[in-house]
Amino acid sequence: MRTSKDELLFRAMEHAVAGRGVEARRALSSLESRLEVDVVPEDLGYHLFAMAVAHRLEGSGASNPYLNPRVEEGGRQIDLFRSLMTYMPLAATADVLANAVLVELLGTGDEATLVDVGIGQGRQEGRLLRLLSKRGVLPRRLTVVGVDPSGASLEQAESSVAQVAREVGGAVRFLGVESPVEGVSEATWSTLRELPGPRVVNAAFAMHHVAEQPGHAGAARDEVLRHLRALDPVGLVLCEPNTDHFGASPLVRFQHAWRHFTHVFQLLDTLGVPSDERAAIKRFFGREVEDVVGTVDESARCERHETAATWMGRLRRAGFVPLELLEQVRPEGVHPALTLRREPGLVGLSWRDEVLVAVMAVRPDIARA
Repeated sequence: MRTSKDELLFRAMEHAVAGRGVEARRALSSLESRLEVDVVPEDLGYHLFAMAVAHRLEGSGASNPYLNPRVEEGGRQIDLFRSLMTYMPLAATADVLANAVLVELLGTGDEATLVDVGIGQGRQEGRLLRLLSKRGVLPRRLTVVGVDPSGASLEQAESSVAQVAREVGGAVRFLGVESPVEGVSEATWSTLRELPGPRVVNAAFAMHHVAEQPGHAGAARDEVLRHLRALDPVGLVLCEPNTDHFGASPLVRFQHAWRHFTHVFQLLDTLGVPSDERAAIKRFFGREVEDVVGTVDESARCERHETAATWMGRLRRAGFVPLELLEQVRPEGVHPALTLRREPGLVGLSWRDEVLVAVMAVRPDIARA
């Protein structure tokens, strides 16, 4: 059941999509007059969505928050993600599950290669190396390939990986590929296919950033998945939000975003997170809302989330099948606020019966090799 604030927000978006700017701004003004952002925790969510609708009315272009720093507006997106990993159980639990699978895949021999799509600053790799070392299964020689469009992030990832490697006494080679994954050259893909195996692929909250041309129903991400399949990995681990901000029309996409992010914000508000950190995390998601809701030019959008079912379909078409290993892992560190929903190749992280994030693990379909 919608509240009066819900009605004003939805009405503003409906007017905005229909091109009724005056009516949309009137509804937004009425909504903002009812908000007490500094007093009522849920009101920051309304404010962030209202800002996104206003952004749409202005016709402003999208800007990838990871590549375009916005320090004056509360910090870089990649730095806000650090708060997310520290305090928000969705990303942290996905990380624990993913690393539990990666340890099993990598710790099987003297040599191994990890290809990380959207490696960011390499923090997951640091946790993974420590876990491999703790288990006594750190490969004697490990190659880490970081694929990321940000050169600054790659530099930090290389430094971070090297530091942890020294701590655990591992021989780790880092190879940086400064490019969005959909822009990686055929020559580079060929080089990656020659790296020592077993080869393992990790993509944590990165694949939904793959750029698509208008009217193409995911052709670019399908092509990326085919390239990853051609690496002949022993396994691929994928973490993604479970919502549709890609194929849906603008108004339906808004409804999906409202449902998804409202659940995320409500979860955050139950966790006793310090107010400044809680606001920082909501700013992180607010920039995603701005992209999903506020961007008119479809080709310029960055946050093209898809449901877990859609991702599993893409993976199957690319030549993958569910990896049974994911169903077997029972890692420590799963936050008690979350419920895990397990099915072949997929673990859904659920809160109040809503699957908000999915961890997927697949392997090549040998029958199609």
